[in-house]
Amino acid sequence: MPIRVRYLLPFTSVLFVFSQVTADDFLHFMGEDVHHIFSIEPLSVIGLGGAITAGALIVEGSDGCGGFMGEGGLKNCSEFCDIAFGLPLLGASSLMWAGGSAAGSSDTEETGQMLTEGLLLTYGLTGAMKLASGRTRPDCSNTRSFPSGHASGTACAAVILWDSYGPGAGIPAAAVAFFTALSRVTLGKHYPSDVIAGASIGTAIGLAVVLAHEDSSVSDQQIQPILGIRWSSSGGFGVYF
Repeated sequence: MPIRVRYLLPFTSVLFVFSQVTADDFLHFMGEDVHHIFSIEPLSVIGLGGAITAGALIVEGSDGCGGFMGEGGLKNCSEFCDIAFGLPLLGASSLMWAGGSAAGSSDTEETGQMLTEGLLLTYGLTGAMKLASGRTRPDCSNTRSFPSGHASGTACAAVILWDSYGPGAGIPAAAVAFFTALSRVTLGKHYPSDVIAGASIGTAIGLAVVLAHEDSSVSDQQIQPILGIRWSSSGGFGVYF
């Protein structure tokens, strides 16, 4: 079976970006991302998402909810999401990272890096869980139903884009993530519990990446926490929790 271009692009673009950065820097940030997954915010999202997923598993039917959007424009949009918001999203994020670096735009470069880190972790975790669960999709196409990679990837991207660019980018990204999750169910690719679990995982990892980079920025500014007070070289201070 020939390798599809849409699967090849993400990996070639990621390799290109990796060739432009030191392995130590990248591994450092990935390690910090993993560390921050165990912070209270990501763990709270995972806990809430797990509870809702469990409830959905109990009430959802064995044949899924395929086709509830009907035919026409919504189905066409769902099919577009199927193509665009899986692994190609990782390729786009790494190209954004490389493009920001080449253009000298530090904001774009950092956002691209955060997206690449988050999506690598998100797809890695959801991929491992797919193999472990072995759940058959509603359309019986394979046994990689749980959790949804499309839902997790778009949720992760929405969190990071919101943090980087504010609600102007974050709200549309969250809307795309929500629609993508619905589209996976209507196309018969996933059960509701699959997309709820995926969205929870992606949101938690997105938050972890944001927290890791925020901590890195604080460290770069040489702010030292002492006895509940953060003191900076510019003479400012503030209470922290």
